[in-house]
Amino acid sequence: MIWEIALHEWRRLRAGMMFWLLLAFGQLIIAWLAFAQLESFAKIAPQLKAGGSTLGATDLVVMPSFNSLTLLLLLGIPLLAMGSLAGEIRSGRIAVWLSSPVGSGQIALGKTLGLWLASLPLVLSVSITLAALGMGIALDWPRLALTVAGVLLFSLWLCGLSLCISGLFDHPAAALAASYGILLFLWLLDSLSGPEAAWYWLALLPHTQPWLQGLLRSQDIAFFLSTGIGAVWLASYTLARRRGEI
Repeated sequence: MIWEIALHEWRRLRAGMMFWLLLAFGQLIIAWLAFAQLESFAKIAPQLKAGGSTLGATDLVVMPSFNSLTLLLLLGIPLLAMGSLAGEIRSGRIAVWLSSPVGSGQIALGKTLGLWLASLPLVLSVSITLAALGMGIALDWPRLALTVAGVLLFSLWLCGLSLCISGLFDHPAAALAASYGILLFLWLLDSLSGPEAAWYWLALLPHTQPWLQGLLRSQDIAFFLSTGIGAVWLASYTLARRRGEI
């Protein structure tokens, strides 16, 4: 049943204009940035080679593009998620979900996976575009694969968190504003406090930057899995309360 809900959510998002706009503009922006960086790299490549630098196209073209993709996902996924629960509540369609025999946890998990499926086309299209550069220049393929895995994990986490926030509000615009506020706070948290702070573990940048450097650390995986599962659980708890089960 979870996958049926996920496919239903994916079809709903795919039928909307927002999905296609995000996919088109996201791909356009990343392609433009990647080829602008590629042009700059081509100009300085002789100097890098003459100086014996170990920096290559992976460091100066591919990884900055994936960093831009991370920012696009931060902006785009909350836009898709704002209607997943808040939109259903505002339109009254949430009554259909709450009256169904499907459990609240299944609904929350299914909608999270549906959002993730909707984010995959942008992630995969950007990954294929950047991988295509390998036909003309040397790339670090293991590092590229590891970075794609990190971005996929990050996008899944972002879907769970955005869905959770959407379930806390009765209006999609309020859910979107709250999502942006929370994500901006987490993105800047490491610059607001030092590593010794108790809440530093919640900062996003220390968990996203390592995979751009070729590291997929166990503590980063633990962070995204634990907080993501917690967000989905909170979303299911919110649905259960609306059902009167709690």
